[in-house]
Amino acid sequence: MEIKEEQVISLRKTVEGIEKRLIFDALNSCNWIVAKASKKLDITERMLAYKMKKYNITKQKNIRATIL
Repeated sequence: MEIKEEQVISLRKTVEGIEKRLIFDALNSCNWIVAKASKKLDITERMLAYKMKKYNITKQKNIRATIL
């Protein structure tokens, strides 16, 4: 059975998309207070800051369409 390119699902891209959405939603619900959002996500503030940098998530870019 041959798998066509359009049928391939990238696990990495899917996980990244879910992670971005969760981070964005947590930050929004905590008024962009990283300490609160990190507790909500059960990760350290340092890890949240790293992921925010990795995905280019900033308070100025809080338009939902930019991260979906």
